[in-house]
Amino acid sequence: MNTLALDPTENRRSRHQSLAHKYESWGSVRADVIKRTGLERQETRILQPNHVFLMNLKGTACRGEDIVDGRRIAFLPRRAGSIIFMPAGSDWNGWDEGDATASYLLVSIEKGFADDVFAGMARHRPAVLPPSIGFRDGTVELALQRIALELKQPDPISARMVESQATQLLVQMFRLNGMRQEPVKGGLSSFDLKRAVGMIEALLSEGRPSLTDLAKEIGVSRFHFWRAFKQSTGMTPHAFIAQRRLEQSADMLRTTNLSATEIAMECGFGSSSHFTTAFKRAFGAAPTEFRRKCRI
Repeated sequence: MNTLALDPTENRRSRHQSLAHKYESWGSVRADVIKRTGLERQETRILQPNHVFLMNLKGTACRGEDIVDGRRIAFLPRRAGSIIFMPAGSDWNGWDEGDATASYLLVSIEKGFADDVFAGMARHRPAVLPPSIGFRDGTVELALQRIALELKQPDPISARMVESQATQLLVQMFRLNGMRQEPVKGGLSSFDLKRAVGMIEALLSEGRPSLTDLAKEIGVSRFHFWRAFKQSTGMTPHAFIAQRRLEQSADMLRTTNLSATEIAMECGFGSSSHFTTAFKRAFGAAPTEFRRKCRI
């Protein structure tokens, strides 16, 4: 099955002054980046036999209406980093109004590829992954950003990188929608996990929240919190915080004109050199190169 091509003038109709559309296909996975200026009201319709991820790269959709599989759902503003997931065969249509300039990334993954990823997991996963509109998740966002970088600068091994990120996307959606129904044995309750993540988010720019403070917030020992947090998220608190800092810095590189040094300080990195090293390790490009590629 071939991944369907995206016609941005048809899928997201709007009165735009200019339109830039770049895409690349790697067998089972395709990525499109669309940039618009003069953005006004847009009409959206996505109905594909493939799994689709759509992420705002720049601009905010402030008002609108979403209808998924014939059911109207509450519209929430979608800012840079906001993600939409539509499983194969689902129908999403509606409209939105947003900023004067905007761009977004669309990644489609063939259903056959997803079936191979989930082979042997039928006992543990939902029969169908549900649609999700306007959510934020660090793992999904990071994988989509890496695919966007491969689109902007492809090389002979891009297909292998893109397929590994597509697998990450599908596995994370399985975790978000298949495992969250009941707490992982030995992990934090959903309420306590939200409290811990909320505290981490609130303190990111002030330096790394201490393990002691996080454990105290939940009311458990440091050791119990460390073990339960890793059981719930698959990551240690330190690794989770480091990933969130990198995701926040990538958002700021895309959407602000702050220097890399200013962003490093804002995101709680000890130095600009530490920030550059960590960012390049995560995204395969230095902060300034990442910003340049995002704005091509």
